[in-house]
Amino acid sequence: MRRTPGREHPRGLAAETAGTVESRAGIHAAQRKKKVVNKILLLLVGAMIVLASSLRAQEVMITDFPLGVGGDVGDDFFAPYHSELSAVADTLAKYPLARAVIVGGADGNRYTTDNDAKNPGLSLGRAHALRNLLVNEFRIDSTQLLIQSVDVADQGGRFRFASVRIVWELMQMDARLDTLSSKPVQVQESSPRDMTQYLADHLGLRFSAGAASTPFGGLPMVAAAVTWKKIVFVEAAFGHTFWNRSFIFERTDLDTWRRMSAARVTIYPWDDTPVGLVGGWMRAEEISQTYYKYVQLSEGPFVGAEVTPWEHLGIMAAYNPARHRIAGQEFSNAKNGQFLISLTLHLDLGGDR
Repeated sequence: MRRTPGREHPRGLAAETAGTVESRAGIHAAQRKKKVVNKILLLLVGAMIVLASSLRAQEVMITDFPLGVGGDVGDDFFAPYHSELSAVADTLAKYPLARAVIVGGADGNRYTTDNDAKNPGLSLGRAHALRNLLVNEFRIDSTQLLIQSVDVADQGGRFRFASVRIVWELMQMDARLDTLSSKPVQVQESSPRDMTQYLADHLGLRFSAGAASTPFGGLPMVAAAVTWKKIVFVEAAFGHTFWNRSFIFERTDLDTWRRMSAARVTIYPWDDTPVGLVGGWMRAEEISQTYYKYVQLSEGPFVGAEVTPWEHLGIMAAYNPARHRIAGQEFSNAKNGQFLISLTLHLDLGGDR
């Protein structure tokens, strides 16, 4: 079918008109829905603002306390504020974690001749008067109330006051503390079995035998040590000869034996270096077999080093600034140029690093 130029087909125009109407209707519906949502949001925000402002602004100010009167006011003085104080009490009862600060104020007026105003006592007295009213009449838990005082130099009834204000920040702090206190505390405890196993893994024993020098000559020796991770060695040593030695005392030739006792600590501070630092104390004696008393004595500290070139061999060299004494002498003599050496074979049991 041929169309006449400049004229629209009636069916196409009707379809286009219907589509336009439907589109406009959809737009209007979306706009109405958006307006409803916006109104709901505005109402919610407004309600939250009103609620927050009412909570944070909950404060009662009681002014014009009698001049020079602290806590001796009667209950009638607070009667005009009962409704407001009752609202504060209801809030504190509803929120047990909430806290209220009671502030007492005093001005700079003198109430006693030739005496400055006792304002600290007045301000605290007014705060306690309000606090007692809230606890006794409104049944507020006393643990929810905090007391403060304010003193000013200005004069006037508005500076002689008592106020109560709910502090929500303290409530939030208490809530956080309660949350923390309710969490179980993680305590890492070591059972006796674990501790026993730990000691068994790192404590060890070392038994040694060898020879050592003394200021009076060499002797055989044995030693035993408690070890910790093969780093620290606490050792006790004992040596004794089994052959006679001659010692002349007051023109008498005595048969003597030598004996030695020592204690030392050895520390190997380096893992890859078989050298340890040694320190201890030694006592060496020349003992008469006739009197069983020493005829020569050397006693003193020693410091040095020990090297273990092989696993079971230890060589120690130490400086020994000892004191020497001979029987019959009243005083001992210092022997500062004395050195000791020992060579031992040892066996380690346990005490791994």
